[in-house]
Amino acid sequence: MSTSRPRRSVLVLLLALAAWLTAAGTAQAHTGLTASTPAEGSTVTEPLAAVTLTFSAAVRGPEVTVAGPDGAAVATGEATADGAVVTVPVAPTATGPHIVTWAVTSADGHRLEGTVAFGYAGPVPTTAAPATTAAPATTTPEQARPSEAAASTEDDEGGSSTAALVAVGVVVLAAGGGTLALRRRR
Repeated sequence: MSTSRPRRSVLVLLLALAAWLTAAGTAQAHTGLTASTPAEGSTVTEPLAAVTLTFSAAVRGPEVTVAGPDGAAVATGEATADGAVVTVPVAPTATGPHIVTWAVTSADGHRLEGTVAFGYAGPVPTTAAPATTAAPATTTPEQARPSEAAASTEDDEGGSSTAALVAVGVVVLAAGGGTLALRRRR
């Protein structure tokens, strides 16, 4: 009979370890940006009609702005989400650096934010509206661009704290199981 108690204790510990590994994997599986068109750091030389963001899982509630080199918005419509793909129509009015600032909500409810920077060297309209050229930009695209480290840190912190809570729970359960096994042994 004494050989079955240690076996039971080992079984309880193995089950707790399996539960922890399963929960930790789930907690770390956050949605993230996997690709964009145009790609980060690329230069577009052809006409550009839309910016596309592709995520690792379905997203909802997309908020996307695209700013040209003068800080003016170049999006010509609202961003739409179709599963894991977000698209926003654009019409660049000037060549130079462009910044895509995006925010979406993942399926697990986490709010994700980020930026994509690209250059545009394609065709632009030859006549510009006076209203768009008369107003100076209040921020440069670099100033408007949030820190990539801050955006990714916010998302990572949620996963890390969940994994830490699961780990603490497993340790408490294992300690309780070990204590129970020792008391029954006496």
